[in-house]
Amino acid sequence: MPETPKVWQRAKLLNRYYDKVGMAAAGIGRCPRFVEFRAGFGLVDEYSPSELELQDIPPDMKEIPGEFYRGFVDVSYSAGIALCKCEIPQGAVGAPVRHNLIGIFDDEGDLIAVCSTLPDWVTPAEVYRAFPAITFPREEERTDGNE
Repeated sequence: MPETPKVWQRAKLLNRYYDKVGMAAAGIGRCPRFVEFRAGFGLVDEYSPSELELQDIPPDMKEIPGEFYRGFVDVSYSAGIALCKCEIPQGAVGAPVRHNLIGIFDDEGDLIAVCSTLPDWVTPAEVYRAFPAITFPREEERTDGNE
């Protein structure tokens, strides 16, 4: 029997994002914009150092555990995917910091998307770049004539 592939990354739009879009559609709010990222550490089971496992991202997260850095996010969008460039500059941390979470915050300061990966290190001597890809669920048009 084939082995289940290991999950190396999880990314999720949170319920708060969908609530804000729904309220904007009803004229009682505005659509959220990705403006800030926060880096941290958590949502990983480390019961066995050789078999790390990412936990599910809770749909109602409000903060990034182990937060150690905040910065502006550079976002591009194509074909249902928002690619977020998150950069931690050289010298931003005083000592190596374990890292595996990126939270995307909107222009109102609310956490609206989260990406988790297997743990890595951010060091004082190097620039660290992460590129979380947030998928926006879309239905593609069928071309076979079936609904």
